[in-house]
Amino acid sequence: MILGSFSLTADTSPITERICAACSHPKLKYFALVFSGFSGGFFLNGSLPWKPDDFVYSSPDDDIVVLMSGDIYNRHEFTGTGENLSTSAAPALVARLFLSQGPGFVSELNGDFAIFILRPLKKQAFLYRDHVGIRPLAYTYNNQILSFSSDFIGLSRASCSGEGIDEDYFLKYFRYADYRKLPCGRVIKMPPGHYIELSDKGIRTTKYWKPEEIKTDHNLKHEQMITDLGSLLKDAVHIRCDRRFTAGAHLSGGLDSGIVAALARKEYASQVQFHGLSWSPRGSEATGANVTDERELVTKTAGKAGIHPVFCESTIDKFTGAWASFYEYFNFHAEYITSDVAVESGINLVFSGWGGDEFISTGVTAMESDLLRELRLGLFLRHNLFFRPKLFVKRVIYCVVFPALGILDRPTARALKNDAYYLRKEFGKSDRKMIRDFHFNTSRRIFHLRMLEFYHLQQRCEDWARGGYRNGLEYRYPLLDRRIIEYMIGVPSVLLCKTDEFRPVLRILGKELLPGEVLRNYSKRDPVYIETTRKLFRDAARINMDEAESWKSNPDLHFVDFALLEKDIAGYRGGSKEIDEERLARTLTYLKGIHEFSKRYHEKVEAGSGE
Repeated sequence: MILGSFSLTADTSPITERICAACSHPKLKYFALVFSGFSGGFFLNGSLPWKPDDFVYSSPDDDIVVLMSGDIYNRHEFTGTGENLSTSAAPALVARLFLSQGPGFVSELNGDFAIFILRPLKKQAFLYRDHVGIRPLAYTYNNQILSFSSDFIGLSRASCSGEGIDEDYFLKYFRYADYRKLPCGRVIKMPPGHYIELSDKGIRTTKYWKPEEIKTDHNLKHEQMITDLGSLLKDAVHIRCDRRFTAGAHLSGGLDSGIVAALARKEYASQVQFHGLSWSPRGSEATGANVTDERELVTKTAGKAGIHPVFCESTIDKFTGAWASFYEYFNFHAEYITSDVAVESGINLVFSGWGGDEFISTGVTAMESDLLRELRLGLFLRHNLFFRPKLFVKRVIYCVVFPALGILDRPTARALKNDAYYLRKEFGKSDRKMIRDFHFNTSRRIFHLRMLEFYHLQQRCEDWARGGYRNGLEYRYPLLDRRIIEYMIGVPSVLLCKTDEFRPVLRILGKELLPGEVLRNYSKRDPVYIETTRKLFRDAARINMDEAESWKSNPDLHFVDFALLEKDIAGYRGGSKEIDEERLARTLTYLKGIHEFSKRYHEKVEAGSGE
């Protein structure tokens, strides 16, 4: 975790001290840095194998300082005259590449990183974020002072002390909202694939990664695509391995996490025990006819790969504890609980299959529009079950017509309205652009590009990076390797429709890694997890009902329709059958988390407390 402030004229130390104090944590130790025009530093967590050299490099002779968070995975691709850059610590590698290639050096990197580069004598500073946006980075520019941090919440606290939290930061839990929004409106998330340059000429932002310029490769053959993606997938896992860490992996009954976990296990073959961390609850029973028990699929995948499966212990105490700790590790209660299990098991590096649905394992319906546009009528008719007329018409309407006209299907529209039920009317409408980016995609290429723009991928990575680092965990996402993303953007949709398989690429690539039961399972639902979570929400809501009255005095919750909320609480307690218990329970639990976040956020920042 890094932070700092740079100015051509002003003393930045008071600002940096506030940021440091706002980002401090009992498990983190701060190391301060001071150079001409700059004050900043980095936090180390003793549970992680990072050393100071992994964060900072300076050379007065070369007039360069590099401060960074994250890592570069393709070091082996760089060679230097008289020095082995492949074994250099990442900041030293960054310095050498910057000095030899200039500010555009970053386009050649493959990694998850936030980088600050200072040229003290030249009075220049540069701020970089990785291509996809895996590593968090936020900044603010005020009175010609550039301040930044990879802890975007801490930077917001330091920059907007005494001010209310921007409601858009919380509204994303109830409707489509811009995931880039932060509690402080003056703090900006650094756009992925961009860098900032600050000098006496002013501040300038440059986009260095342009996936929208990738062309569809109409000459690509199916066999070559499978071969290429198989190689990229294996290498994406391989280059993210670091023997300094003890690794584990998320493991569900699906394709993405299963393949990533199996490949990671092969890389860590010498590690005695490799844990597969499942969100599925331990001990709960699977009920109902034809219910797929996710835990059975997890166990089979783990057995085939030599992985030790670990299931989530979702007790009400752990569940309410997760929401009470919303400031530290919010968004996913299951991951809050699972992360503690990982740390207790001695794991400090977790491989995740996050990002597969959006790229390499996509089964997005926008492909149907591509088939029509390219006049692949025979393939379109077969792929959409022409021999079943009612289903065919329904698929054409939902997959082609609605996206083209910008129409939401009724179930989705009802769900959006339901999620925003307890918001005041003026806050209940979803961001139309966000709806467009997620639902109205008229080609698979547009879908891939909009998934990068929609920002849900980065949102989870940011939250887990911040919470994980405090807890002693590093997360890595091989399926979000930029090479895989770039390759998938160039794949013509016709190649993904060669078979009738849903999400065909990973089903083919997973044949040697996953058991047949997983390859044949087309559902992404985990009924046991869903039902257990619903019960936990209900149980937590009964506790939170007693607190709801006190939330009215929290100005950060001004977007809530408390009159309606209190009416339904009273109705629920009175046994009314008209109350949607699940909707009420979820709202109460989220509001509890937001209220706790707000209280922690507004605690006074004592400068110097991070030292």
